[in-house]
Amino acid sequence: MISSPIVPAFIPTSVADLAAAVFAVGHVPEVHVDVTDGQFVPFRSWPYITPDSPLSAITILEPFALEVDLMVAEPLPAAADWLRVGADRLVFHVESITLEAFIRFVESTPITVGIAANNDTAYDVLREYLAAADFVQVMGIAHIGVQGQPFDERAFARIASIQSNFPQLPISVDGSVNSETLPRLLSYRLERYIVGSAIVKSTNPAESYQSFSELARSQQG
Repeated sequence: MISSPIVPAFIPTSVADLAAAVFAVGHVPEVHVDVTDGQFVPFRSWPYITPDSPLSAITILEPFALEVDLMVAEPLPAAADWLRVGADRLVFHVESITLEAFIRFVESTPITVGIAANNDTAYDVLREYLAAADFVQVMGIAHIGVQGQPFDERAFARIASIQSNFPQLPISVDGSVNSETLPRLLSYRLERYIVGSAIVKSTNPAESYQSFSELARSQQG
């Protein structure tokens, strides 16, 4: 069982970098790994910096519930690789997968599958995918794939639209979730809050995770 709606997010540069970052956060139930291929977004992370298999990190990741955000131009082959690692949740982006392919994947894969969209992408485009998705990930930043950006205020309107049209659909928010934005986001009572640099780049990641978790639990009951 997930004990906190706070999920630390990592954009690793190597297996060693991932191992060090996960170790620094300490005992957490779930981790979120961002993978970027330098094509879908202009930044490249492991395992795309040097050709590598996600299986090389299986011993690092197997203790956790694992969510992988597929910010890649060819998400279906990448999804197959991460399923072999044991991913529990995958996030696709509407800009890189057709609605038909997304529906086929959801229907044929016995894990939790979510959908996300850039905030520049019209809500009506995202809306077509929502009925098929197990959850939706709202982006809290304007340019995905890089941690440490300012919060994109358009995310609040997108959250409100989804909650109005799909009230039963779980919502995650990913991007610029920090001590300033989390209290505002908690008022929407979302399912999960993906926290990147505010945890992993802090001086004490384990302490930061605990602090965010306590805040979330106190406000969400």
